[in-house]
Amino acid sequence: MQLRHLEIFHAVMLTGTITAAARLLNISQPAATRLLLRAEDRLGYKLFDRVKGRLQPTREAAILHAESERLVAGLENLLRLSRNLGKATSGHLRIAAAPALCIALVPNAIARFRQKHRHVSFQVETRQYADLVRVVATQEVDLGIGFDVQPHPGLEITPLSEAQFYGIFPHELAARLPASVPFDRFARDTFIGLRSDDPLGAAFSAAVRLSDTDLKPAIEVGTNQVALALVAQGAGVAIVDQYTAAAHDPVKVAVRPLDPRIGFTVHVMRPRHQPASLPARKFVAALTQAEKAISAGLQRPARGGRQSHGQ
Repeated sequence: MQLRHLEIFHAVMLTGTITAAARLLNISQPAATRLLLRAEDRLGYKLFDRVKGRLQPTREAAILHAESERLVAGLENLLRLSRNLGKATSGHLRIAAAPALCIALVPNAIARFRQKHRHVSFQVETRQYADLVRVVATQEVDLGIGFDVQPHPGLEITPLSEAQFYGIFPHELAARLPASVPFDRFARDTFIGLRSDDPLGAAFSAAVRLSDTDLKPAIEVGTNQVALALVAQGAGVAIVDQYTAAAHDPVKVAVRPLDPRIGFTVHVMRPRHQPASLPARKFVAALTQAEKAISAGLQRPARGGRQSHGQ
């Protein structure tokens, strides 16, 4: 018995007539009759007797129906599940990201994603680089987002965006800042620097060495969020990634691009041997949209006065 034969059999058992069964299956009455006849022909015995205008199940049909009900219910559950998977309407995503990416980028992406998929839940955690790579490779999380991720046998790594560093300053310095700030400008104030054992810190340190600028931090921090908080309190000046810069308070912090500019790559990681779920793939699309919005906001000049990126 084919699946379509099972459907007509089940429909007739439910409704008692071929006309009602045809309506239930959204097919014509002749088509329903042909399906039922073909089912009986394949089985080699009758399934129904016509009694007073209704189709009465034979003994064989009654026995068959006991098993077919479980099968039809299972098929309906399968169809419902397949539709839900296709819409990414439910599920749970475990996300790990570099701390700087959890200030603006990841929250922005989650907010966008949940506007369309409110029944997908999230677990979000921040991890430093080595730990971030580990939890993705060991499948403790579904997705990881980090900076300048190096090849790893347990990871599938995809570039999300090409980004850059920005200078951040206490707002009272804004009027005296050029549109783009050279490295030596940071040496005039208390410089707040990121540790070089972080991928971002290493990228920045390499760029400073190439520029031949003597720029040593008076205050060294482990994350760019701390650097941003210190600048907002007037404790000094700093160079941070664009996603941290995007979260600045324009009343307290002025943001400027660097001259020359320093770039880095944001990567999305997932376990190499675990297929990405549909919610995970859709979340990466939301990350891409969020990243574009943040980058566009930083590049938009302020109204009046000098060009002030990010304000």
